[in-house]
Amino acid sequence: MMDDFRPILPSLIRLMAGIAAFAIGLVAAIVVLKFGTQLANAAGEAYNSIKDYAPLLGWFFQVAALYIMYVSFKGITGNIFNSAPWAYPLIFLVLAIIPTVKAVVNVVHALEGHTVRHNQT
Repeated sequence: MMDDFRPILPSLIRLMAGIAAFAIGLVAAIVVLKFGTQLANAAGEAYNSIKDYAPLLGWFFQVAALYIMYVSFKGITGNIFNSAPWAYPLIFLVLAIIPTVKAVVNVVHALEGHTVRHNQT
């Protein structure tokens, strides 16, 4: 009976390893995203000198979480994107544009708000 499963055993082992890496990467990305953005917000509230740049710190943790997902999901999705290998990085690039634009807009608004207040006083 074991001889019937021998041809698919290596593929099954790779699938199980890919699923384990996927789960570990997903948990790590969630932890980095949740606690990293909380750290950025807490640092911005605690220190006035970095209050304007707290969105950049939050952006760093968001991009780090995306990178963790990029690396850990590659094992499972590797065969899906064989015909178009450029599509997998493009998906994560598009996902990274969202927090980048948000962080830039928040920093620009924060810095413009402070210069407007200083000019009015």
